[in-house]
Amino acid sequence: MNVGFDLDGVLLDSAADLAWLDRGLDNALAELDIEPTESNRRKLYPDALADLEAVATEFDVEPDRLWAARTRNYTEGKITAIQSGELMPFEDLDAIERVTDETLFCVSNSPQEVVEAFLETTGYDGAFDVAVGRGQSREALDRLKPDPAMFDPVADALGEGEYVYVGDRDSDREFAARTGMGYVHLDRRERTLAEAVETIENEAWECPDGAAVDAESTPESR
Repeated sequence: MNVGFDLDGVLLDSAADLAWLDRGLDNALAELDIEPTESNRRKLYPDALADLEAVATEFDVEPDRLWAARTRNYTEGKITAIQSGELMPFEDLDAIERVTDETLFCVSNSPQEVVEAFLETTGYDGAFDVAVGRGQSREALDRLKPDPAMFDPVADALGEGEYVYVGDRDSDREFAARTGMGYVHLDRRERTLAEAVETIENEAWECPDGAAVDAESTPESR
């Protein structure tokens, strides 16, 4: 069986303190010669990125240049925070070792480089057969979960078989539904990773029906 995990909110506690995000966005603004104020920074948060061209027009910057500066500084800031220990895995990360008899994969809306840095820093890069994050292009924003395109590299690498995915958002459930995976929901306010793993061990996962949901990402995921 193939068992997959989301990153942010499931393995990585990236929302407890967003200082790393603010630093990265301030660096992007400075690179673009835009004053790094709180108001300007918020315009580069994910909820504003749904209309990147409008933000670019307001800043009088070409959309491609804005996105390039934003995604590069965001990625560098998040990787630095992971490697320095500012961003930490959840304390129960070792619960995944209970399913290492299965084939493990990770699919995240965070950049590919962030996913790889997390697995390398925690020493779990050898435990995961496939790790998929988003690309750096603007076009990659249209292929975030729940778009099934993010499952394609997993299916190509692992082939046919049973798949189960652990996520923390309705968009993760929709992602599982669109790709034919079973689904285990992990709300960190209510459950631990160990409990999610137990659900897998008991084969008590959901079989989502594919109903459409709001796929808006959290600030730490883009």
